[in-house]
Amino acid sequence: MILTRDEIIKEEILAAAQRLFQQFGIKKTTMEDIAKNICKGKSTLYYYYCSKEEIFDAVVHKEMEEVCGKTRQAVELAPTAEAKLKAYSITKMQTLRRMSNLYHMVRLEMLEDPTSHHHLHKEYEGREINLITQILQFGIDNGEFHERLYDKMDIMPYIIMSSLKGFEFDLFSSNKFEVIENRLDAVVDLLLKGLKNNACVSM
Repeated sequence: MILTRDEIIKEEILAAAQRLFQQFGIKKTTMEDIAKNICKGKSTLYYYYCSKEEIFDAVVHKEMEEVCGKTRQAVELAPTAEAKLKAYSITKMQTLRRMSNLYHMVRLEMLEDPTSHHHLHKEYEGREINLITQILQFGIDNGEFHERLYDKMDIMPYIIMSSLKGFEFDLFSSNKFEVIENRLDAVVDLLLKGLKNNACVSM
């Protein structure tokens, strides 16, 4: 895929902004800093983006696309619903781990201003719910998961997402991925035990 000149410049701006945001934080990074980092004038930045906040928004969106893309790819390659659910949880955590500084900054931004990046959060959450729903549907269709799960499809994806969400906070607060990965495996196994067709637990 050949990028246009405008696309190349926008990629340069976002790459530079991401480096500076991670190194100095959002508040201390200025449009001038970003412009100097790519040897451009501030006018070039303002041609493509109205503000630093818009650039940060674009950086976050780009990283979200990477998380979603890698997670979906891993899920699609997994042969069973059980393997897909495990691939979803582990791949997402591994990808987030590589962008821990940016993820931490987004969390701080949202704590200070709950409305900031709310639209991106909702978009990302919606895509997660959609992917989990597809995994559950796949499990029902191939007989891995009990058909009674059909009646819970409006809430079960949210339960699974919420059950795994806490591990993201643990990952960035403790930075002990191996320990968290073991705990994550245990939780996924527990979820699968209740979902499987031969489960004794009533749904």
